[in-house]
Amino acid sequence: MPGMDDETADLILSIREDARRSALLSHLAGGAKAVKEESDTAANADAEAVLAELVDGGIVERDGDAYSLTDFGERVHEYATRDWNPSNEGTKRAATFETLADCEWHCSACELPSSQPAKDIQMLRKEGFEFVQNTGQGQGDYRHCENCEDTTFHRKLEYPFPTQKSITRQDMPDSFKRRVRGLYDHRDAFDGSSPSTTLEVDHRVPEVRWEESESFDYESMSGEEIREHFQILSRKHNLLKSRKCESCVENGKRPPFMEVEYYYEGGEAYEEDVGCVGCGWYNPHEWRASLQAELDG
Repeated sequence: MPGMDDETADLILSIREDARRSALLSHLAGGAKAVKEESDTAANADAEAVLAELVDGGIVERDGDAYSLTDFGERVHEYATRDWNPSNEGTKRAATFETLADCEWHCSACELPSSQPAKDIQMLRKEGFEFVQNTGQGQGDYRHCENCEDTTFHRKLEYPFPTQKSITRQDMPDSFKRRVRGLYDHRDAFDGSSPSTTLEVDHRVPEVRWEESESFDYESMSGEEIREHFQILSRKHNLLKSRKCESCVENGKRPPFMEVEYYYEGGEAYEEDVGCVGCGWYNPHEWRASLQAELDG
């Protein structure tokens, strides 16, 4: 059901938070069952009222005195009762999800256990989890934290279950990697060096900023398209860029490229309509050319 609409997600969340409806769905999960005659007629009437509501919602179907889950109801039951934590129990990532699963705002600085919450958020988004977004700040918002008494970046899950399609990364053919390295004359995008080690093909837009799965046709990409989307970096520089991009996601501020506070488009603050464009970490080739043009002018 990933890719579900808001109405369905809200319905599942309401059932998840309602012990009566969740219990009835679990009771029917094993197959069709009749409503039992109970001495407590009020309780029996209440159960019938809840079942009638579920029937109207297309979650349960009735055949005489017997009730059973519809196909839609089977999926609703799974989403309403399953533990959706995608990480191994006992890990910091699992603890991060457990903290966020109440769908309240949480301080990245003092409430989330991981030292790299942006990586955890990326992992959850790749699994299809939605986060409340604040325009201009991406997957979160700056708020005052009563615990650490500071204004910090906060995160909030929309739902404690996945509602979007998972974000997947394509396998990049070795032939394409060789082509990209050849296009850039085997020179590191950051400093123009040609190290003895194999340079890595890097996506200009970091994975932590992806909103959908990759869909490149590697075999037919033109040189212009390659330059638009990819660059090559040493392993050291690729890891450095990853850390810088994660910090940008975390605090909404684009880090200076090589300590030079210059952006050829936009400014220090990350803006959704500009994205990564203008940042030296995104495109050092364009960054250098633009800066040089300004110096020459």
